[in-house]
Amino acid sequence: MPILTIFNMDYQTLADKYLRGSGDYYEDRNPASLDQVLAKFRLSTPEDVVGVIENAKKGFHVWSSVTPPKRGPVLMKAGELMENIAQEMALLLTLEEGKTLADSLAEVLRSANLFKFYGALAFKNGGITLPSADSSTRIITVKEPLGIVAAITPWNFPLAIPAWKTAPALAAGNSVVLKPASKTPLIVLMMLDALVQAGLPEGVLNVVVGPGGRVGDAITASEDVAALSFTGSTATGEHIYTMLGDKKRMTRLQLELGGKNAIYVDRTADLALAADLVVKSAFGLTGQSCTAASRVIVNREIEEPFRVRLIERVKRWKVGPGTAQDVNMGPLADESQYKKTLDYNESGRLEGAKLIYSAESGIKEKGYFVGPSIFEQVTKDMRIFQEEIFGPVLSLTTSESDDEAIDLVNGVVYGHTAGIVSKDHYTINRFIDSVEAGVIKVNKPTVGLELQAPFGGFKRSGATTWKEMGEEALEFYSREKTVYLGY
Repeated sequence: MPILTIFNMDYQTLADKYLRGSGDYYEDRNPASLDQVLAKFRLSTPEDVVGVIENAKKGFHVWSSVTPPKRGPVLMKAGELMENIAQEMALLLTLEEGKTLADSLAEVLRSANLFKFYGALAFKNGGITLPSADSSTRIITVKEPLGIVAAITPWNFPLAIPAWKTAPALAAGNSVVLKPASKTPLIVLMMLDALVQAGLPEGVLNVVVGPGGRVGDAITASEDVAALSFTGSTATGEHIYTMLGDKKRMTRLQLELGGKNAIYVDRTADLALAADLVVKSAFGLTGQSCTAASRVIVNREIEEPFRVRLIERVKRWKVGPGTAQDVNMGPLADESQYKKTLDYNESGRLEGAKLIYSAESGIKEKGYFVGPSIFEQVTKDMRIFQEEIFGPVLSLTTSESDDEAIDLVNGVVYGHTAGIVSKDHYTINRFIDSVEAGVIKVNKPTVGLELQAPFGGFKRSGATTWKEMGEEALEFYSREKTVYLGY
């Protein structure tokens, strides 16, 4: 039985139910086949954004009056409903974005857990009591929602990122205007549907789909938006940062931007483990993750044996449609990502890097498929060392010492995630102390984050003001009053 007939899902009905754009028509296509249109809908316009924000105002009036212990069960129920249809959601995520069914299912379950996690935290989202120097005064703090908050999210984690922004925003009592990427909105609509079924009032979560340059700018410029959380490219994040400076209202901003992550394999590393971790970090999720490792720094003493292990491991990496069995990596998300990845492969060759592995010639599938590529003799000045590729391209650079390795890891403008494979505790702790990155992974793949831990990058990978996920995320979506009670 073909996998597309396992679930009787009508994606067009889903789009028609929740999308109310008045702009041009857009076709949501499967990147693994190109011929399959999942749904067709009209994009939103800046004029549509005005109406959506008015709807969010009404939603906020209702939702903010619901006490946190009553908000929590709605979010937890939504998480449970998402778990109940996890297979259906995983299939849509794969058809829409391209990642493997296993990766999609993991993303769905993680997203369901995010709603349960923040639903539980809503029960304790209150203030604190502090002692006063005055014996007849008690000091307390009170947490309040901000109002209308906006979230602009990318296509690479089309469910998890909207979930980790939306869940704490709702737990704190805000209404949300969510703009997912145009190429992956349907999975967000399934999330919205679960929230509606769980009892979320109308107007509390509003989804608009349209080009960032028009619709995203209209959301950013709105004087009614109290806070904006954005995940995407550094260039767009800096554009948003500049736009907010021109507003009359002081809008809170949370930015999660690009990365050029590295793993250091030191002389003490277990080489089999190192090869496995590097392949998962570089080529898992087709390299389309802000936490993917596109650089590996290898100590010269173990360079040759590591290279042998790395190529042996990547040769077992299978590329194909995400719906196929035993596939490790699906297609790139669209034509622009496909062309961009091929361009960086060519750039590596032209700049003098040595291509030691490429799977491109072995791929016969119709779609945006590009296999893993590995370059060695990559120097710090090359584009493939410095620039975010967001595709399955790995650069290998040698270091003479731990100090040089740390300098190479830090030698880019980004500071998202960094990893080290080592058995030496001194080297590991020096790496933790010296590397400029928001997340450090030790003997673990750089991809993969746990929802209870705070997340955010350094340097041009983020604004570094507000963390996402963990209990810390609630702080971004809440304001705090201090009350002096005299008696």
